Amino acid sequence: MAAMEARSLPEVRVVETRDESLKGAMMVIGFPTHGLVGSVAASYLVHALDMSLVAYLTSEEFPPTVIMEEGVVNAPVRFYASKLVCGVDRSCDQLVVVIADIQPPIGMLNQLGRVLLDWAESKGVQLVIAIEGQPIESEVLGDARVVAMANRAAAPLLERYEFPAANGVVTGLAGGIMLGAIGRVMPVLCLVAQAHKDYPDARAAAKVIETVNPLVPLLVLDTKPLREKARQIEAEVRKTLQETRESVSKMRTADTGGPGEMYR
Repeated sequence: MAAMEARSLPEVRVVETRDESLKGAMMVIGFPTHGLVGSVAASYLVHALDMSLVAYLTSEEFPPTVIMEEGVVNAPVRFYASKLVCGVDRSCDQLVVVIADIQPPIGMLNQLGRVLLDWAESKGVQLVIAIEGQPIESEVLGDARVVAMANRAAAPLLERYEFPAANGVVTGLAGGIMLGAIGRVMPVLCLVAQAHKDYPDARAAAKVIETVNPLVPLLVLDTKPLREKARQIEAEVRKTLQETRESVSKMRTADTGGPGEMYR
């Protein structure tokens, strides 16, 4: 029997839009998973800290999707960096946020995790934190529970910052990142927050940001506005999801010869 040919992996490439030193920075990765906790937290950090675009991710395997902001298109997976913040002792903190508006194919998640970690190492990032949601059926009364898992290089942080240690299995992109983190000297953490399984959970995202805050004490990560808008955000998203479901249902039964509703 002829040997099976190895399937070549699609290229996943980081394209830098600005050459900026990120040595010593902390990188937070937020992709759309359960409760969109990572996406909501990452988006809030980018806007609250007025972060600037420094790079984006590209791959032929990504769905044909672009993000539009005031008519200008951008890549669906983007890297942002905060301005350098220095304290009185001249020590500096900088935050890098990777935000995604797509769910990459499951077959490329391990490779994607490696690419993100390789880039972080090449830029001198000192700590990577992936954000994941743990789906629950009902709303959480009070703050969501956040647990952490780490590679060996980051294990001392669990005790130092009193992060509750996670047990069990993590899958998806966070699983790919943690798998790629095994054996690396760069510390890598994964924060897992309880989140509603059916809609974006802004309270869980706020709790994650508050958990991250002690790691970047020179940056002001104020979650009060996010908490105050949580009900509004969730109500708006519920409405949007319902309208989307109704629109998709209509499109399945309608004549497909004309343009979809979003182009009218």
